[in-house]
Amino acid sequence: MDTKSSEWRPGPTVCRCCLTEGCYKDISTEYFWMGKREVYSEMLSDTFNVTIAYSQSGGPNSNSRLICEPCISRLRDACDFRRQVLECEKTFMQHLDPCSSRINDLEVPVVPLETDVKLERIKLETSDDDEFDDRDFDDDDDDMDDQPLTKLASKIPKKETVDILDLLDNNKAAEKRKSATKTKTAPAKKAKIVKKEPVKATASKVVPKTEKKKKEIDPLFEARQNAKIVLRYSTAYPFRIPANDMVCVYCCEPFEEPQKYRDHMRRDHSSFNVATAFAHTVSAEEYIKVDCTDLQCRLCTAALESVNAVAEHLHFEHDKKLNLNAEVGVQVFKLGQERWVCAVCSLKFPSLRALSRHNSVHYHKYTCETCGKSYISKENLNKHILFGHSQEKICIKCRKSFPNSEARRLHVLATRRCWPFACNLCGERFVSRKLKFAHKSEVHSVGNTKKCHTCPECQRSFDEWRQYRAHYIISHTDVNYVCPFCGIKFDNKGSLESHKVIHTKEKLFHCTVCSKSFVRKKNLSQHMWIHSEHKRFQCIPCNKQFNQRVSWKTHMRSYHPELVDF
Repeated sequence: MDTKSSEWRPGPTVCRCCLTEGCYKDISTEYFWMGKREVYSEMLSDTFNVTIAYSQSGGPNSNSRLICEPCISRLRDACDFRRQVLECEKTFMQHLDPCSSRINDLEVPVVPLETDVKLERIKLETSDDDEFDDRDFDDDDDDMDDQPLTKLASKIPKKETVDILDLLDNNKAAEKRKSATKTKTAPAKKAKIVKKEPVKATASKVVPKTEKKKKEIDPLFEARQNAKIVLRYSTAYPFRIPANDMVCVYCCEPFEEPQKYRDHMRRDHSSFNVATAFAHTVSAEEYIKVDCTDLQCRLCTAALESVNAVAEHLHFEHDKKLNLNAEVGVQVFKLGQERWVCAVCSLKFPSLRALSRHNSVHYHKYTCETCGKSYISKENLNKHILFGHSQEKICIKCRKSFPNSEARRLHVLATRRCWPFACNLCGERFVSRKLKFAHKSEVHSVGNTKKCHTCPECQRSFDEWRQYRAHYIISHTDVNYVCPFCGIKFDNKGSLESHKVIHTKEKLFHCTVCSKSFVRKKNLSQHMWIHSEHKRFQCIPCNKQFNQRVSWKTHMRSYHPELVDF
């Protein structure tokens, strides 16, 4: 690979391995690919003994923590090759010295390749990692730097080497042939000929089966290929939603207004590498989000109404080879003047984030046989089965199992790398979302100013997001919950159930100690502190302790009003 020159634009969105700019993954974040855990900074350290540094003095690229997909692919190849060499060396040492106790602790240094060495692929049938197919089907990027290192090896012929194990096997086979020729008779030769015939027949039957498997077309792969052609030759604009705004997949610039995003795509990305649009997707099963509000053909500027119409137009009018029997692997969004309206069922939503969560329901293909829930990818279904239907409680981050939820909760609190929330600017992890936002506000000065939420239907403004969401759902959509007794509307089912007990007078939550009943669960939880030996509130002057805050407040107001201010 040619060395990078200094002619690259510095910034926080460059790959730390090749200095290219775009939309990539974090180099220190934990990902799961093909069932295996990946932290790219650790893979670089283990394989090449390279440590990624971060500038402390500031600058335009001091916060860059990203790595691009081609570099990730090459890093995986290097890690797999290193693991392959170590396993082969371990197997070889076991045959040479079966009694050695240091075989399991064997560490083989990686020797740099000489120019006259030819690399050959080695197939390990005992390795579980080889069950997965790690091929990259992306045909858009012809850069030879993205090819595996084994394809770029020198073509100088390799000297013949002698394999000790092969010699032993050949000697054994020769001895067997000699003993067989001495003892065989004429009838035995006929029996041998008869035995060979069915072997040939079975061999001829196996070959067509393997050919049939190769000819089988993966519908997900075809859907991804159709999506690439549609994105390249039409004005279907791909985007991401990491927060509440639309983010460009090519330059990572956020936009609140869909029209401004479309103008940005027309102005700044008339030419692009379509492979970059799919860099943030986890697998080929994930359909990319696409704004199809103003669909046109880039080749003839013909206006088109749907993604399927674009596919047919490109196939028949411009001879672009699409598989019309397969789907186009995109999630369709039409973000017009009404903005957050589902393009499939026309339901309204208060934000793009809420619309995205709903829109994915129309593309679910995998259903849980236990509970009937459906998911957009097989990976999400497997996670649901692992964490939802397993008898043991499993940590999402490190995959450790625990007998109950309390043990898992204590593990998460005690293990920093298992904390669920991470800062996207510096990578620091937090136990709660509130602590993360407080950190971003104090350290990075992000989110200090309160955002005003304006209703697009009636122009009312709200300081809090929850108030705006409740107003929009109740007043401007049909996706709300109505009380059957008094007709009051609610924005979620939990609020409705909490309200209904006013009419039903049901006390479904019972105290196991004193058999007292309560209308709501939170009332029962508050009551249970009475029976607890642990006293949460204490009056220091009187040395008295109280279970409930209200009792402590009453005592302080009565006896020590000068010590409190509430």
